[in-house]
Amino acid sequence: MMRKTVLAIGLLLLVAGLFVMNQGVETTYSLADTVGLVSRVPTATTLIAPTLVGVPATNHSELSIDLQGGAEVQGVLTVSGGREIAFYVMNEASFIDWRAGRPSTVIVVKPFTNTYNFSFIVPSTGTYYFVFDNQDTSRAVVVFNLNTISDQIVPNPVLDYLGPELVLIGILFAFIGVRTGKREPKPEPVEVWRCKFCGFKKNPVSEPFCVKCGRSKA
Repeated sequence: MMRKTVLAIGLLLLVAGLFVMNQGVETTYSLADTVGLVSRVPTATTLIAPTLVGVPATNHSELSIDLQGGAEVQGVLTVSGGREIAFYVMNEASFIDWRAGRPSTVIVVKPFTNTYNFSFIVPSTGTYYFVFDNQDTSRAVVVFNLNTISDQIVPNPVLDYLGPELVLIGILFAFIGVRTGKREPKPEPVEVWRCKFCGFKKNPVSEPFCVKCGRSKA
């Protein structure tokens, strides 16, 4: 039973190693993450590079971009000259309502600001508007940038050699399983003699007396 178990483990490891070598070590990241063999590093990807946005007096300007639901978004805005504006983030339907003067749902709101760092999780995939509302009687200029934050997976270097390692360990287990499965050689037959007194037939040749009745074989 032990031989079959060791052999089966060896074959499974061999197949797993060949699979990893063929499909790539990336296929093991989910499992490796559970045992601490990968780390996650937050990485920013630029959606809108630092951009100058002119906002007319007593009016608004907006930037729009398509975002994926569940994404983490971070941004920064700075109003030149120390002026203050209102800032809103909303989806397309809410932006249409807001522009028409109807009640609307706002994801991010900052009524008065000249410097603002913000972040939010995108509720659902779609087009989102970043609105700069200037209530001042002078034109405002805003510097705005937007990034999405995602985790970059950094694998432990040991995973780079996982495929060959599994293959070698699998071969070793399979070899042990095969070797331990060899049958023991049968012992050489022992010569015996038959007692002429009691008839017992299994007395070893080296034994001068019958093991059953005790009489001499001579």
